[in-house]
Amino acid sequence: MDVKRKEVISLTSTGTGTTVVDNGTPGRGIGDQIIITANLFRGGVSYGTEGAVCTRVAARTTHCTGTFSLPRGQVTWQHLQTTPAGAPPSDFDLAITGGTGAYATARGHAHVASISESGGALTLYLVH
Repeated sequence: MDVKRKEVISLTSTGTGTTVVDNGTPGRGIGDQIIITANLFRGGVSYGTEGAVCTRVAARTTHCTGTFSLPRGQVTWQHLQTTPAGAPPSDFDLAITGGTGAYATARGHAHVASISESGGALTLYLVH
């Protein structure tokens, strides 16, 4: 019998870079990309990094994919998010789509409580 392990990991992030790539008409447009990098912390101690790419698929909607690189492996995620004009997204969930190392069979979700260009707070709810 395959026993699944549940794990909850609470993290904060500090943004290390955000780049916007204009792939179409000047200004915000479908196809534009936002590339995001961050350092991750658990209990105030360095715990890894994050990289993500978000592609604008509608005026206020982005499809994002990313990876949390943690000490025991990587966790991949994705989500589709619509946000009000001029506001960063907050209080939303990401789908955990897989991983490597200790997280090779990971599934679940992550809840993002807050996020800004400078950082945020999130909790991973993993089954692996």
